[in-house]
Amino acid sequence: MLPWPTLTVGQRASELIWQDHTIAAAESKEPSVSLQAARAAESCFVVMPFGGLWDDYYAAVYSPAITDAGLLPVRADEAFRAGSVLQDIVEFLSDCSVVLADITDANRNVHYELGLAHALGKPTVLVAPQEMELFFDIGQERIITYSKQNAFWGSDLRAALARALRETVANPASAIPTAFLHVKPTRVEVDETAMRLRRIEELLADLSRAVASTGDNAPSRLRGLLKALPVAEAEAEGLLARQTQQDAVRSLMTAGYGQIMAETAVANAAARMGKA
Repeated sequence: MLPWPTLTVGQRASELIWQDHTIAAAESKEPSVSLQAARAAESCFVVMPFGGLWDDYYAAVYSPAITDAGLLPVRADEAFRAGSVLQDIVEFLSDCSVVLADITDANRNVHYELGLAHALGKPTVLVAPQEMELFFDIGQERIITYSKQNAFWGSDLRAALARALRETVANPASAIPTAFLHVKPTRVEVDETAMRLRRIEELLADLSRAVASTGDNAPSRLRGLLKALPVAEAEAEGLLARQTQQDAVRSLMTAGYGQIMAETAVANAAARMGKA
């Protein structure tokens, strides 16, 4: 149920209608989407908080509205893979046709991702309640508003969003803030090997934080993986005495180590041996 402290007749009807929407959406929920699927179709990346009623709103209003507009709905929590969360978000933003952002809660992550979308020159459609006081820098953007005083706010919002998304896809420039229309993202030239090593370092840092959060006595697969790294590095040193780095990685993977573990072990061993 929606958490209204006091309910008028109209609000009670709205609550019951919302429950029907939510139950139907939960019964027909689509499986998680992949980055490959998002790239293969015109997609709409949804920027919003996760959990609780937000998941119900996504399932009952946002996802169906996007589908009604002929687009593939994508939300970050459906598609995260192992590795950098920020990298996934940037890739989904880069590949989508339009961004739908719910700014109701002034959530910091939502506004950060909205800023990324603007910097990438992506058309955006914003959603907010009618009574919400907007930040100055987004007050001039196209915003679809709703009121929970309306007993049919869910279905009305779905229809309004589907219409706005179709119009935005047909004319993307109309939904890009004027200040970003002629801005092209600047790319820093980075060596591919250096970039791969940096991503490995970021992943190891994430693993270390996850292990630390489990406590010293808690069993953890991540802790086991980190403890296995020195063993893998020792094997890598022996392999590098007679193999190239690429062959050493393949040998470690054949021995049962994962690709990231093998690449990290070989890179660390090569650095110690002066072969980096």
